[in-house]
Amino acid sequence: MLHKYRKIDPIKAEQFDGSFEMMEKYRITDDGSGETYTCSLGNGAMPLKRGWWIVYLGTSEVYGITLFNWETMSDEKFHRTYERY
Repeated sequence: MLHKYRKIDPIKAEQFDGSFEMMEKYRITDDGSGETYTCSLGNGAMPLKRGWWIVYLGTSEVYGITLFNWETMSDEKFHRTYERY
């Protein structure tokens, strides 16, 4: 019988708790309402909310320049995509 499987690649991630320490660490700015934030890492500005995940996807190299790949995602999407091991 044919079954479905998903590939789980190891990643590094941290759940944003709204703390000042995390805001400094990940260059996060408050958009003014206290509910939405902007995370400015590696590949530009990404939307972020309290409880969302900041995911480090590794590096890539283009023309000798190393790029750090980051993504932000909701808690629901994170748990659909990744499993803790």
